[in-house]
Amino acid sequence: MSFSLDLTKPLGRLGLAINTLVLGVVFYGISVGAYYYMTHTLPESGAHAKEAAVKAALVEKAVAKAKTAAKGKAFDEKAAIAAAEAAAEPEVKKQAEGIHHKAAEIWAPFAIFLLILSAIFFAGFLSIYVQRRANDGGLKGLWIFTNHLGAWAFACYVAFYPYLADHGLRNAYAPAFIGGLVLLLPAFFAGEGHHDHDHDHGDGHDHSHTH
Repeated sequence: MSFSLDLTKPLGRLGLAINTLVLGVVFYGISVGAYYYMTHTLPESGAHAKEAAVKAALVEKAVAKAKTAAKGKAFDEKAAIAAAEAAAEPEVKKQAEGIHHKAAEIWAPFAIFLLILSAIFFAGFLSIYVQRRANDGGLKGLWIFTNHLGAWAFACYVAFYPYLADHGLRNAYAPAFIGGLVLLLPAFFAGEGHHDHDHDHGDGHDHSHTH
């Protein structure tokens, strides 16, 4: 089974390529969704609520001031509220940028945390498939370490891509992506069937002795 997490099952070149592509698409999608939710959806929701509260406070203060200025004369509260709301708009817009900035700062650590989780799970699953490919290709020793290092570098870049793109850091960290792929090449180009060969090694030999 190509998508099996059983390390004893061999995995061919095509299987590793398919698994890498599928995992990349899935965890990239998870990272994009999580990052957008934490940096846009939640902060904007909180910011809009804060803006509404600021506007309500300004309107209430202005209406109370107008009512006091009326000094018992006929007071049109609806007209006063409408005038206060119109007068409050410039101040609300003035504060809006700061409100949105503070809201984004609150949720930013949670966005990074979710990207870290995405990278860990992506790299973990990919490492399993890389190990299966290494077993099937007969790779041992230092090759296995470099293959896993490549898997983690590749996975971390893909998982953190939304953050890197948002901060203009894609090119700065592109070597991690390229280096990860290069370190994975031995697993992709290794032979196939070594896993079965190792298990079958020694079978069929005649151990009988003639006297």
